Amino acid sequence: MPSLRSTTKPTFLFIPTLVLFISFLLTLSQVSVVEGDCTEQNNDTLIIGVPIKGTFDNILKISNSKNQDGRDYSGFCIEVFQEVQRILGRERPYKFVEFNGTYDELVDSVANKTNCAAVGDITILANRSKKVEFTVPFTESGVSMVLPVKPSPKAWIFLEPFTLGMWLATAAVLVYTMLIVWFVEHRSNPDFSGPWNDQLGNALWFTFSSLFLAHREKIQSNYARIVVVVWLFLALVLTQSYTANLTSMLTISRLRPKLWSPSKVGCDKSQFMLNYVRDVLNFKNVRLMSGEDEYLREFEADNISVAFLEIPYAKVFVNRHCKKFTIIGTTYKFGGFGFIYQKGSSLVANVSEAILELSEDGTLKRLEDKWLTPNKVCINSYQNMTESTTEENVDSLSLQSFWGLFLCSVGISSVCFLLFLGHLLRNYCRHHSSQVPNVNASNESVLVKTVRVARYLMNAEITLLQ
Repeated sequence: MPSLRSTTKPTFLFIPTLVLFISFLLTLSQVSVVEGDCTEQNNDTLIIGVPIKGTFDNILKISNSKNQDGRDYSGFCIEVFQEVQRILGRERPYKFVEFNGTYDELVDSVANKTNCAAVGDITILANRSKKVEFTVPFTESGVSMVLPVKPSPKAWIFLEPFTLGMWLATAAVLVYTMLIVWFVEHRSNPDFSGPWNDQLGNALWFTFSSLFLAHREKIQSNYARIVVVVWLFLALVLTQSYTANLTSMLTISRLRPKLWSPSKVGCDKSQFMLNYVRDVLNFKNVRLMSGEDEYLREFEADNISVAFLEIPYAKVFVNRHCKKFTIIGTTYKFGGFGFIYQKGSSLVANVSEAILELSEDGTLKRLEDKWLTPNKVCINSYQNMTESTTEENVDSLSLQSFWGLFLCSVGISSVCFLLFLGHLLRNYCRHHSSQVPNVNASNESVLVKTVRVARYLMNAEITLLQ
């Protein structure tokens, strides 16, 4: 029995020791996964990769300085990360290291533990999330269209208060009113009598000058007076509407997007953007560019007519050149910018929580105002563009807004014309019956009778009791 107890006791002691040893190995393996070999030797400083070639300086910029490492890191992404570290209380010291390569290669450098993390304008993508851990996005996500704009033409702006259909309808009603006034007045009114060219010229002058209430010719027929009153009311409404809209157009500086061609499309020089524009948006002729200056050169050279940029890039680009470019169209949604860490890193949850806190307390909004918001000149331009856009249907008055008024004018003028024509035909019948009957009248053709009636209506001098 004593020998039995001596053999089992070491066995019971060995089991807890083995469990503790396995737990220690698991913990050590997790630490190696989280940290890897990315920290500096002899200290615990995290090496954080930063892309050396940022698309826009407001987002990320690396410049020379007199710091210890001789480099200065600035921009929206850097300040967001610094605010995150302020909230976390700098749990771990860190060091920025320039990375000269593509964004996918930067992601791979974190995945293979060359860098502990990466900070910059790194888009959250599904294939990248399989290699590294992303924090929650700290920017608005999506792609927008950037188009060059042109100011509204000033030389012909006086034509813009009315649409083409409105101008044609106004001209047609003016001519129609002129013909009716001439037909009613030219027999008995000396202002509308004389040679044919004088008659039509005086009638046209009367109708056109009535637009400005500058006519001086007297109207004798009551039928013509009704037609003119309705026309004057229509002219008053048209002139007041035209004046109001022209004043609005002259006081508001408007910028209009230029027409763009699907064969002249540009996007950022990244494989993801190229695939997205080609495969998802179905634009085959895509020109790749990097940097603000290259976009400007390509637009000015007319090599591209539209550029697809991620929303933060589009904001920075348009805000710097607000009088030359604008953002229009649908925003195509996907992941925004995020910081990346190695798979399994415990820092991801803390950093994501800090980003949410920055969003809730307004710090992110303040940083966006600092780096992504336009200056005062551009803000005023945007406000004017917004006002002109919201009032675009009002500025260009169409026939749809006045068709009822035009219909009333044409209808009343037509009724007066028919009534006057009825009086003429009645007087013709009286005049014809009072004459001695012609024995050959019954043998006349319909054409001859029609010509006789027409001549009477056009040339007969009659006096109507109206």
